[in-house]
Amino acid sequence: MQWSKRKKRVESFFADSVKGRVELRTTHYRSTHDQQGRGYITFDKNEVWSMCTLSFYSVEYERIDVFVSEVITPYQAQLLAHEQLKSEGRLSQYLYYESLDEYCDNTIEESLTSPNLLIRCLALLDSRLGQRRIRKIDLDKESPMFAKFYEIRRECDNAI
Repeated sequence: MQWSKRKKRVESFFADSVKGRVELRTTHYRSTHDQQGRGYITFDKNEVWSMCTLSFYSVEYERIDVFVSEVITPYQAQLLAHEQLKSEGRLSQYLYYESLDEYCDNTIEESLTSPNLLIRCLALLDSRLGQRRIRKIDLDKESPMFAKFYEIRRECDNAI
């Protein structure tokens, strides 16, 4: 899917208070092998989350080295590293795209309980999520990035 269509599709789920203030973006580095790039999210034109492929690969390789042993194959170690990094919110550009597509196909309940941090954060910005339900969210069990998106949504809603 083209980036412009993917972006429009995901941002169509955003609450009216969030639209125009939170933007999904992407860029490619043409001088890198395979034109790797990064996806990032901005709030009021300030970057709040970057998902760079090159940074992801360096962290992924470190994790794989730790996991590889006589019991775990390199392929299994890579799968395990991917799942851990997704849950921590460290994504490559490809996983960023994959997560955006998955978010669009999920219900709001599936998105809020997803093991993927990006999907959970996008669910906070969703128009299908009401104010009462937002207030009931327990931030003690969540990551700092999730708390940041919670504050973004609360700030946008209070600005109206």
